[in-house]
Amino acid sequence: MQSSEEPNHPLNQRRAQPIIIQRRKPPRAREDQPWLTYALMVLNAFIFLAGFLAPALELELFLRGALIPRLVVGEGEVYRLLTAMFLHGNLGHVFFNVYAIFIFGKSVEPIFGRVRYLLIYLLGGLSGSVASLTLGGLEGASVGASGAVFAVFAAYGWHLYQHRHLYPNVKAQLQHMLFLIVINLAIGFFPGSRIDNWGHLGGLLSGLLLAWRIGPRLSRPTAPVRSWREFAKTDSNPLALHLPEIVLYIGALAAAVALAIALLAPQL
Repeated sequence: MQSSEEPNHPLNQRRAQPIIIQRRKPPRAREDQPWLTYALMVLNAFIFLAGFLAPALELELFLRGALIPRLVVGEGEVYRLLTAMFLHGNLGHVFFNVYAIFIFGKSVEPIFGRVRYLLIYLLGGLSGSVASLTLGGLEGASVGASGAVFAVFAAYGWHLYQHRHLYPNVKAQLQHMLFLIVINLAIGFFPGSRIDNWGHLGGLLSGLLLAWRIGPRLSRPTAPVRSWREFAKTDSNPLALHLPEIVLYIGALAAAVALAIALLAPQL
């Protein structure tokens, strides 16, 4: 839908109505193109494809990069908390994660900006890995971008809730998102599901926390805007204000890893 007063603008400017995204052509403005989202999709897909085409490489990637708690705790290989985010177990696993990155990334990246988006993706994924290490036990191994995906998903949901006066149909969208979260977490509790729910929950809570603190806080534009990035310039919560909090968050993750290793080491 478009405002009759501004038929060429994707964002409705009338105060009596919420801002409405134009769903028809013309296509997405060039500055709105989610290039970082595309890069993350390609990176995850490329790593999986390389292993799929070369089984020996697939095994090597898994052995050296998967989140294997016993190696993190016993050998100090904490880098696995990061590398596991870019590995996937099978075609269905990588497909759904890459698809989810596309669906939510193309909405989050233009509004949050690439730096905030990347921070939420990486810190959310790391938070999922830390939760998995801390609460998932020493047995088994974990791979996948699901923690990062859940973080982006949660950040988008929080943004919609915060700006429910600006966007249309927010209640229905939030109900649908909550339903997806419940279904995904419920599936993870089924015996034999092989889904790392702790990683999902860690990413989910991280995305909510990060969006609450560093997410953009937008206001209704006073003049017509032609792209989401132009709309994002109304942000009253610049990232620069929260650099100390980001450092503290990273420090808290490092402390959580150190504590988890100290508590789990006697169980080896």
